[in-house]
Amino acid sequence: MKAVILAAGMGSRLGEFTRDKPKTLLLVRGKPLIFHILGSLSTNGIEEVIIITGYEDEKIREEVRDGSAWGLKVRYVNNPRYDSTNNIYSLRLAEKEVASQGFLIVNSDVFFHPEILRRLLEAKNSGITLMVDVEKSLGEEEMKVVAREERITDIGKGLLPRDADGEYIGLARIDSEFTSIFFDAIKEVLRDQGAGVFYEEAFKRLIEKGFPIKYSTTGGYPWIEIDTPQDLRTAEADIAPEIEKGRVDL
Repeated sequence: MKAVILAAGMGSRLGEFTRDKPKTLLLVRGKPLIFHILGSLSTNGIEEVIIITGYEDEKIREEVRDGSAWGLKVRYVNNPRYDSTNNIYSLRLAEKEVASQGFLIVNSDVFFHPEILRRLLEAKNSGITLMVDVEKSLGEEEMKVVAREERITDIGKGLLPRDADGEYIGLARIDSEFTSIFFDAIKEVLRDQGAGVFYEEAFKRLIEKGFPIKYSTTGGYPWIEIDTPQDLRTAEADIAPEIEKGRVDL
């Protein structure tokens, strides 16, 4: 199974922190965030990674190079429209790289315990599986999900927190039998809604068509999406020590 890391965005909400670098190169515990992601992928047996770049493309290439430092084979796909499109367009560009194979979607701004990735890979679901935190308090900004039994029945930032059952954390597994179906959904969303929406709209489209979108849970292991300076401080001061220690007791 391959992994697609979405790293094209500008990270404008981080202000000066991303003035001249992508947010996946921000340091957490002295290492770029993407180094932590690549380490987790390697630890969990992933061998091939496609990084979708855009903003400050060359700086990611300079830092990661060919991925051999992690025992990985890394290839790059550039999104030249990174400043006028959302991540659904970046993900669309990965289609030829994964072809009919299964793959992981990894948002490049998520700092997470490697055990979360293991849980996603070992989930017995087949098809499409999202990694969901069912224990975190939800607000307006989170990518929220509604779950019924083993399935996701709705997803979106616009869901009311009181109606949601958890947060999609930006890690997903697309098994090979669903790869072409998933990219067909992406193309439909791009046609109908344009390139300014999140790729989660493709999950929503499949749900509406009756395709089963399943989920696995973080199991209390620590993670954070880094969107703001406060998130970066929390990653350094709180999440990193928890990852180093092990499982969070919630």
